[in-house]
Amino acid sequence: MKRLILALIRGAAGFYVKTRGGIIGRDVILNGFPGIRRKGSGRLILGDGVTVNTARWANWLGSSGSMMLSVEDGATLELKRGCGISASQIIANTGIEIGEEALVGAGCLICDSDMHEVPLGSGKPVATAPIRIGARAFIGARCIILKGVTIGEGAVVGAGSVVIKDIPPHVIASGNPAVVVKQLLAE
Repeated sequence: MKRLILALIRGAAGFYVKTRGGIIGRDVILNGFPGIRRKGSGRLILGDGVTVNTARWANWLGSSGSMMLSVEDGATLELKRGCGISASQIIANTGIEIGEEALVGAGCLICDSDMHEVPLGSGKPVATAPIRIGARAFIGARCIILKGVTIGEGAVVGAGSVVIKDIPPHVIASGNPAVVVKQLLAE
């Protein structure tokens, strides 16, 4: 009975994502209904084997309804093959790519813009820059990844870190702002 209920939830969630303009690959697992905000020509792509945990029963660190995938007109948000994400907010104004088999922990914020002019009220253009998270990277729970950042392949970002500059491949980085604390062996 549990398998049937999960299949129904996942099927309905997949249908919902498609009706919101999302592109879904094969064997995608949607544990709950993510919030979807897609404007104009914005592209939301969930690659083959992607797992999105929205429901509280799918990841206890998240809170129900806290998953948001937002794509502005002309932007692309792509979760590549086999990656997984739990109860996080991803806001693409230009472009965000989460690499193959990368994992994003619960409660993260990944945003490729400042969301408003800086300083506030100045009328200056809102600063944006794409974000790329490499293959097999691991982003710990409650991290914030800011505009223009590239996180290298196989990198680990410790829980609660704020990433404001690039993180090289195969390292552990943590803190606010995140800094490299250890080199890992490449696979």
